[in-house]
Amino acid sequence: MKYCLCLLIACISHCCLLLAQNRSIRVKAGEDLAQAYSPQGFYRFPKFGKAVLYFTGGNKNSGPLFNYNVLSGAMQFINPAGDTLDMGNNMALDSMVFDQTAFVYKDGFLETVASVDSVQLLKKLILKTQIENVGAYGMSNNTASITSMKSYFSGTSVYNLVVNQDVVVTESTTWFFKNGSNIVKASKSNLLKLLPADKAAKAESYLKENKTSFDKESDLKKLMAALAG
Repeated sequence: MKYCLCLLIACISHCCLLLAQNRSIRVKAGEDLAQAYSPQGFYRFPKFGKAVLYFTGGNKNSGPLFNYNVLSGAMQFINPAGDTLDMGNNMALDSMVFDQTAFVYKDGFLETVASVDSVQLLKKLILKTQIENVGAYGMSNNTASITSMKSYFSGTSVYNLVVNQDVVVTESTTWFFKNGSNIVKASKSNLLKLLPADKAAKAESYLKENKTSFDKESDLKKLMAALAG
């Protein structure tokens, strides 16, 4: 009876976790944490690539090879010595444009997903990690989050993972609209404020006819596509 009760509690907790997050991945002890998340590990792109950096003063520059680390939330680059380093905070940076993808910089990096006229749809991906001890009957018990990233990954490889501990990676996405320097959370009212009058009327008409969640990627992409058409 006690085992059944524990199992029920675990199932309920897991379901709540899935509802609260976009995606949840459980990685067994000894498995590669980064590779369990994606084929390119915790990087946005399979390999480091060239990017053009645009600054608020109007200047632009193309430097070393870059890649975005979604776990740490840092844009990283490879220096002439071959070391992988974080860019750090740069208040003068406006955006970074890769071959097919652009990032806006505003207290961190937000990826551009779609745009209509001067309005852009942006997303902020956040990953959280939770260590779980495996107890009796193979049940997992939550412990502390992974706070020292370097203790658990280097590039796309994981090392020093404690035996008999699982790790849960939870992924959540927050959506924003941008017009000029104004970045606001994605919502109907915020979108209508940012759009010009003709597009705002078109958006309102679309939203009346189509059920749209401003937390769902597919819905937001359909909305932006409709406004662009």
